[in-house]
Amino acid sequence: MGAIGLLWAMLAGGVFAADGEVIDAPPPPPPLQSGEPLEPEVTIRRTERETIYEYRRNGQLFLVRVQPIVGPPYHFVDINGDGELDYRPGEPLRDNIQQWILWRW
Repeated sequence: MGAIGLLWAMLAGGVFAADGEVIDAPPPPPPLQSGEPLEPEVTIRRTERETIYEYRRNGQLFLVRVQPIVGPPYHFVDINGDGELDYRPGEPLRDNIQQWILWRW
């Protein structure tokens, strides 16, 4: 129980400055400029067999997600920023690049 109490004391002590005054909260971030995009631009095209999502950032295409009517989605990704979309069906990436899907739109 002593270690937990010490931990709480250390955490609570971090809220106060060395001279005993309360530390003010940091200022809020600056407001967004008008026209500044919050998210990537997404263009959605639907065909008879699939739905295609094109993701652009600053006007440059960086991801294409294809969702067929039957089956899982697949992706074409601009891995190194050269403007060419990469897809290797049936084989893992040979480069040792760690990639995860963090968000799905």
